[in-house]
Amino acid sequence: MDICDNEMVRVVLHMASDVANVGCIPIFVTTSPRVPSEGIEPHVDTETSFRANMSGPDNDEEDVGATVFPITTSLEQRYSPYHNNNFQDNDGFNNETEGDNVCAEPSNNMRRGTRFNNDGDDGGAGPSNVPSFQHEDECEDNTPVNNRGNRPIPSMVRSRRRIDPLTSLAPTLPSNMVAPSFVSSCDLDDISVGKLFAEKNELILQLCKVAFRDKFDFKIARSTTTRFEAHYCSESCKWRIRATRSSNEQNVHWVVKRIDNVHTCHNEVLVDGRHQVRSRVVGHIIAEKYIQDKRIYTPNDIRADMQQEYGIQLTYQQTYRAREVGLEIVRGNPAESYNLLPKYSHVLTTANEGTVTHLEQDGDGNFLYYFVALGSSIKGFMQYIRPVIAVDGTHLKGLYRGSIFVATCLDGNNQLYPLAIGIMDSENNDAWEWFMMKLHGVIGDRPELVIISDRCTAIRRAVLKVFHNATHGVCFYHVKGNIKSQFRMSKALWDEFEPAFINAAKAYGHEEFKRQLEGLWMIHSGAADYLENNVGTCNWARSQFEGRRYNILTTNIAESVNAFMRESRKFPVTHLVDHFRKTLQQWFYDRKIVAESMTTRLTTWADEIVTERRTIAERMIVRPVSSHRFQVIGGGLKEGLVDLQKRTCSCRVFQLDQLVCAHAIAACLTHRVDFINLCSDFYTTESLAMAYAQPVEPVGDVADWEVPDEIQEMQVYPLVEAPPPGRRKELRIPSAGEDVDRRTVRCGRCHELGHNRKRCKNPIASTRS
Repeated sequence: MDICDNEMVRVVLHMASDVANVGCIPIFVTTSPRVPSEGIEPHVDTETSFRANMSGPDNDEEDVGATVFPITTSLEQRYSPYHNNNFQDNDGFNNETEGDNVCAEPSNNMRRGTRFNNDGDDGGAGPSNVPSFQHEDECEDNTPVNNRGNRPIPSMVRSRRRIDPLTSLAPTLPSNMVAPSFVSSCDLDDISVGKLFAEKNELILQLCKVAFRDKFDFKIARSTTTRFEAHYCSESCKWRIRATRSSNEQNVHWVVKRIDNVHTCHNEVLVDGRHQVRSRVVGHIIAEKYIQDKRIYTPNDIRADMQQEYGIQLTYQQTYRAREVGLEIVRGNPAESYNLLPKYSHVLTTANEGTVTHLEQDGDGNFLYYFVALGSSIKGFMQYIRPVIAVDGTHLKGLYRGSIFVATCLDGNNQLYPLAIGIMDSENNDAWEWFMMKLHGVIGDRPELVIISDRCTAIRRAVLKVFHNATHGVCFYHVKGNIKSQFRMSKALWDEFEPAFINAAKAYGHEEFKRQLEGLWMIHSGAADYLENNVGTCNWARSQFEGRRYNILTTNIAESVNAFMRESRKFPVTHLVDHFRKTLQQWFYDRKIVAESMTTRLTTWADEIVTERRTIAERMIVRPVSSHRFQVIGGGLKEGLVDLQKRTCSCRVFQLDQLVCAHAIAACLTHRVDFINLCSDFYTTESLAMAYAQPVEPVGDVADWEVPDEIQEMQVYPLVEAPPPGRRKELRIPSAGEDVDRRTVRCGRCHELGHNRKRCKNPIASTRS
């Protein structure tokens, strides 16, 4: 060992913490020079090398060779977080690349300090315990600063595996070593040595996301079936990564073998057109935003977030495509979602007892119709829900369009109680007939069943054909819209006609209805004739209806179901059905708890109505007619004749709503009869709790589904009709006579409201003097 006279040699022997991995006891020799005089540079030109037994296993081609330690190298220098990025690899990383290899120096230009490696490439076993070094004279401009007293330390090649750094044994370093400001370390918690990836594309995507986040660009130097290498796009930076797999079989994972995670260049801000600014990468970054089905995250929101979080300016087209990618990641591919329906249906019916699903395909296996009714809803409807069903259909907003049919009821607390939904290729006669047949198979011919819809002839025809014992009614709101669009009344005339029509539709008594109808004849005879002879009063007026509609006079409840599924109608079909199931799962849980916590015998909604009627009944006078029949007058209402035994009243509120009217309450108060017992069981708290007694079970993760082979082999293809080009329409076409808040148009020529420049006919004043 050759040592200068003016230097003192300290030899420190340390046993490595994991001798089993290294296979030897490394000996670290450090020399600490005397502090030179001011202005005089320390002269160090002697180094001591120790050859250790480095015959450990290595999967790569070449042996590792000798390890040389500079005499000024301390333990603190070895484990400094700042390193030089000369990723010299003895296994051919630098000369086995394909394409543009701008990230590595030629292998024959090896530096004085060689590195030794014991297990860094052993099948993903991880990096070696002993890091690599290079001589201090090779990093004149790449020396980082020591944290201890701002003393500089020589830069090092990044260690492959960290062990306890024993920094207390580090000597004092020369004061003339200054670290450059452009050496930085990027956070790659997502990619580390030894991490497994199922596919190479998964690795590349994760690498793109990290590069996008940390604002750097890379190029793929080599990509084969068993090896992947990438490096920084500029020669000034030595960042690089390598991953391999043992064979190109399908189930063999990719393993990150080596990564040099330090940038020796300035981080450049990404601009439009760089490799990582891609819709696919942005889509994977924002995908978690769409986990909540009700989350609305528009392309403009994506643009704002990318600008704020990453400093990236994206176009609207880029963010729109990124949004589509994110939605597909969370909700699935629209085409593949059709093929998932049979498997989903099997799992759904297995998890939820009594659930009924039907899938209809054409001769080529293309999707036609789908029907689902959860067992919890069926059981609750058959015993504890009023037998009135409102049906309606609306369009889907997904890639393959189609329509969704809804059958909805109201529970005893006047809340939505969805019974069944159907997904159809379109809204036509055959689709409605198929839906009604499946609905009839679920509920059968229930007594006093009423089905309410708009004036769609396809629905009426299907109801009359399938439900022989049911009564079909028409939504009076849609009838009102038809009148408004057909007769074009003036605003003053319509303001007089509309309330009279609503009063006629809601009237309970026959005499009251006749009086309101006569008023309609006086206001507009043509519209009154249309209502009486064309539509038919028995279809839209409560007093003239053959069955019992309770308080359900419109299809508002079905429209409400369409409203809460407004965003979900954009989902792929399987995700749409599961969104419906998840909604009912939450509703059944919450409403059962609310029902069990009610302290009144009637539901909250029914109790409020009865309490209000009781306040009126207390001011009434009751005169008995017989033991169970009473004459009731006063209270500001018309005289009523109550029969408590038959549960009827001449006002017809008692028998049509199945809730006691004010006349009946007055009779009960006078003769000490419990009027709550006269109300229908549909309005009791007990029935409400029983309607939600059976919970809706989840279907679990797709990977855990157990599906028979015959269902697994079923193939369901999307609709035959190809999706039209362009953006999908989301706004529905308003019904006839429907009030729509349209955007006010202002003319760009005369600046008046109500028309545009093309239709402007107003004279423009001359500006000539």
